[in-house]
Amino acid sequence: MSTETVGKISMLDQKLEKLRVANRKQLVHSIVVVSRLSPDILDKRDIQRHYEKIFKNCHLKYQGDGPTGILLIYPQHAIHYLEAPLELLNTVITDLGELGKQKALLCDSRLLNFSSGLEQRFYPQWSARQLNLPSLAKGEVYQTNDAIELTVSTCLEKMYQLGCQLSKLHQIELKRTLDILPEKLPNLLIQQDILEYLVCNKELDTPAQYLQQYCTPLFVALESDFVWPLSVRLFPYD
Repeated sequence: MSTETVGKISMLDQKLEKLRVANRKQLVHSIVVVSRLSPDILDKRDIQRHYEKIFKNCHLKYQGDGPTGILLIYPQHAIHYLEAPLELLNTVITDLGELGKQKALLCDSRLLNFSSGLEQRFYPQWSARQLNLPSLAKGEVYQTNDAIELTVSTCLEKMYQLGCQLSKLHQIELKRTLDILPEKLPNLLIQQDILEYLVCNKELDTPAQYLQQYCTPLFVALESDFVWPLSVRLFPYD
């Protein structure tokens, strides 16, 4: 091989690298988050509008695939199953942390699950619905001797099954079913006392804890690392 060609990048190499980057960006992941509604919220439809705005801004910024999943808004809680590229999911998790600090819309959020590299989406589209259910009675507490992992696993299974059921429906039937979920698919809805149990469980990560563990750089470069000569001596002699 000629030494002149060593180290040079061809047009094909550039095209392949662009394809690899595009494929990485288009990987779909999912999160499941449970939250308590803010006591100051006046219109629960603001939650749906808030997420639609986030999705629109992320699409304009990253040009990736759109989200799928479902946001179920209970009288006092919300559970959100979301399938999307990583950039959008991280934006949503970061936003949840900010909402929690401000006690706006949603608070006391806990991440039940993060699944990476989904082979397929479970939901046909992204939807949000308010569930017409009675409020959780004061003092009504979910009691269990099971480990938190088992409770979370049961909730995740219901969310996956709900997505599979909705994916089988035609568009008109899908909308009709979403509008009356408590009547159509009551067994696939998570009980409100379980949602309260989850938001109170400290074994589950908050959005801030998740970002700290998985999105914080392992090695942080200080400004002094880029200054020469160094402010400290590297050797003990002059």
